[in-house]
Amino acid sequence: MSRAISYNKSTIQDFRKQLQVRRKALPVLMRKETALRQVIAKQKPILKTLEQQYQDERARLEKFENVWNDLPSVLKVSELETEEINIAGTRVKRLDKVHYEALQLNPIYEPAWMPAALEALQNLIELNLKLSFLKEELNSLESARKKTTQKVNLYEKVQIPEFEEGIRKVKRFLEDKENIATAAKKIAKNKKAEKS
Repeated sequence: MSRAISYNKSTIQDFRKQLQVRRKALPVLMRKETALRQVIAKQKPILKTLEQQYQDERARLEKFENVWNDLPSVLKVSELETEEINIAGTRVKRLDKVHYEALQLNPIYEPAWMPAALEALQNLIELNLKLSFLKEELNSLESARKKTTQKVNLYEKVQIPEFEEGIRKVKRFLEDKENIATAAKKIAKNKKAEKS
């Protein structure tokens, strides 16, 4: 153990309490780690699909570069509606809805392709936002998984064995001390008997 040990019964009780806490927490942490691994494994293909959709949409819209140059900056995101969800004890934000500022378009003066272009641009913006939220979610989940794995390893490979070893050391010390005291009493009794 890395800390100083007091060789008495209260140390054994303290170590047993600490050991019990870790033994109870270990299965919970292991389940959390497994749940996080499963969620991450499910989210990665979704991320790849979303990235591909975004790249495809962006490539499709780049073909109309001249149109985008003529398009005035009439589309602005005003608000993002998000929801916070709990995944295996980790809070993450998910994009729920994107709100845009009200557009001041006059259908008489705007080209006929404008509504379709705005819709395509909204789709691209929403794909990009979903992609960034999903990446952030995966980063949070991956970070939580790493911390959980570290804690599982700490409990399983370091602290539980240390407390078990500490309990054994203190018990042996107390047993040895008791044996020495018993032996000393016997020696004293024998010497007293010899003198009599």
